Amino acid sequence: MPGRKKDISASLFERIGGETSGFSHSVQVESLQKSIKRNLRNILNARPGSCQSSLELGVIDLNDATATSADFRKTVEQAIQECIEHYEPRVRKAEVQALNNEGYNPMDLNFHIVAHVDFNGLRSVVEFNMQLDNHHHYQLD
Repeated sequence: MPGRKKDISASLFERIGGETSGFSHSVQVESLQKSIKRNLRNILNARPGSCQSSLELGVIDLNDATATSADFRKTVEQAIQECIEHYEPRVRKAEVQALNNEGYNPMDLNFHIVAHVDFNGLRSVVEFNMQLDNHHHYQLD
């Protein structure tokens, strides 16, 4: 439609549902970041083989990992990074780092993620922490 601005940071379903608001650059960046986090929550909590249209979607099941603890963390970091870069097209590069759990349960897995976003002229860096909860679901802050 002529004269109508479109919110390029929202997913198709968010635009259909009318969840977008405002068109300033800061609002677009914030909306983009929220949309990316929602999508990451979905794709990172999928398990390979659970999606018929994309059998590789998701992160390895931690119960299937058989490496040592040091290798285990690197394996999970790499799996998360590959999942983000492959299934979130708005992220051009992701850096995933397992955090030391000083003062926390050593069995808890915590990660810091830096995602470099380049989407329709909007460039941003999204940083967030992610934890694996007791139900083996990734929670993003």
